[in-house]
Amino acid sequence: MKKIFSLAMMLVSVLALFTACDEDRDSNPVITSPTTFTINQSPVADQYIQLAKGNNVNLTWSQPDYGYNAFATYKIQVGLVGDDGKVTWNEKDGKPKFLASTYTKANSNIDGEEIAAAICELDGFKDKTEYVDKGYREVALRVYSCIETSMGEEIEGTGIMSSNYATFKHMAAYNAVKSPGFIYIVGSLNAKSDGNWNEPNAGNTELFNSWRLFENADAIDSKEYHGTFEVPAGDLMFRFYTALTGWDADSYGSQKDDNPVEVSFDASGSYEGKLVKGKGSYKFAGFAGGKVKITVNMKKNTVKVEVVK
Repeated sequence: MKKIFSLAMMLVSVLALFTACDEDRDSNPVITSPTTFTINQSPVADQYIQLAKGNNVNLTWSQPDYGYNAFATYKIQVGLVGDDGKVTWNEKDGKPKFLASTYTKANSNIDGEEIAAAICELDGFKDKTEYVDKGYREVALRVYSCIETSMGEEIEGTGIMSSNYATFKHMAAYNAVKSPGFIYIVGSLNAKSDGNWNEPNAGNTELFNSWRLFENADAIDSKEYHGTFEVPAGDLMFRFYTALTGWDADSYGSQKDDNPVEVSFDASGSYEGKLVKGKGSYKFAGFAGGKVKITVNMKKNTVKVEVVK
């Protein structure tokens, strides 16, 4: 009886060992570098499509073979088909420039505004005033697949561009030229003569247009804003607004509460701190006056203030 029991326990141990190995393989899969995947041609490829915000374009594709059921990230690139049938793809510095939206399934509904903006880039329009309507043209879309880490970094050997592209024979863009985004700075540096702050509302648009931080022209949608301002001597206090809608709705600063947080420059004349949704101001007591350069990154939620010497 003891021998039978021991044999049974041994079998259970062996089965547990194989189960553990299987689980380990599942949790640490071996990634295979895919060699190809294809895009499905759209059933509306021959129809006339006027792009517009909210007018989505559907695109589907096969899943690349990574050797297991991978959670891939898909990015889309836009191109224009020339009279000779060759495609000019939207690129920057020789590298593919993808649409901002990404997907985790082999099915996408792409906002027409994103495609139109990419076409405007391909046409070389730098400003909305340069836009010229070029009517219906043949547009190509292709997909890039990769596996990313939890930090959004691409894992080496997983990136692959689709082996074909989908074409839309008659697609028209519109004036979707993107220009650098901006935010406003509000505080003592643009206060009234009595020291009270000007309210960030629509009535003060002309005033605050001179107190904006902008994205760089080559970093549109980066959500990183820059500005250099001449500041009078005294206590320097400010916070930021993404829109001129009053004191509360679109305010960002040093903390949530409506109280200033006193900060200071280091020996090199620089300060770096956090940015939060709220009305806490940054306060540099007894500032000597002069120019300051301010950088606000609303993706990383950081603020950097530097004295310009």
